[in-house]
Amino acid sequence: MFLRCLRADFYKMKRSPVTISHIIIPIVVSAMFLAYYAISGWNETDKITAFYEAIGFAFPVLIGIFIASTMEQEQNAGAFQNLLTLRSKTAALFSKAVTLLLLSLFALLFTAVLFGFGFNMIHGQSVASMGVFVMASFVMWLSAIPLYLIFEIFAFVFGKAFVIGAGLISGLIGALFLTDMGMYAWKIVPLSWTARMPQTFLVYKLADSGALSEIKSQASIYLVVAIVCFVGYFVFAANYEGSRISE
Repeated sequence: MFLRCLRADFYKMKRSPVTISHIIIPIVVSAMFLAYYAISGWNETDKITAFYEAIGFAFPVLIGIFIASTMEQEQNAGAFQNLLTLRSKTAALFSKAVTLLLLSLFALLFTAVLFGFGFNMIHGQSVASMGVFVMASFVMWLSAIPLYLIFEIFAFVFGKAFVIGAGLISGLIGALFLTDMGMYAWKIVPLSWTARMPQTFLVYKLADSGALSEIKSQASIYLVVAIVCFVGYFVFAANYEGSRISE
């Protein structure tokens, strides 16, 4: 059932703006940063870190927009009736989250390859290998999984305006927590993870191997939060009876 729902969701999104955005945005963002870095006097480590920080605090905003779009698609298709009449609502809802997660994984890895290749072209032998760029993107994707689950619940319960607003607030929190304000609190605030977790990984790989201890301590917190989010999501999906949102 789940695989059929997943195929159906990919088919519905095949030529949608959501899918196209996951291709266009990596190209545009990478090109903009590379063009600036070609003339910038920053050192290489700062350039790489700033690139992933910028993506990290913008990522929740995009997540909110993309999830709102998929929710609206179901709302317009008979006010969620197509979804509610399926044999397994859990499989149908979860397939939507997985579809967006797979698209985001592709987009982040695509961004890593484009930026990493361009960065090495500009700087010759860069301080970071292509593997570091790819792993930083993968860390960012892992950090976003709880947000996808939470935001999908928000979208199907409260509507698209609410989830887009939640994405904007999360992006703001991510940006603020890149400062000293989030130095100690970020580990327990999942809204900041898409910005902070890749940054911590890059610090470990490019500047300070002592950051490994911080990564290890964060990993246990991440696992607990991720498990809670998955359990909460499946409880929600199993009991979902539609929504009265009017957007």
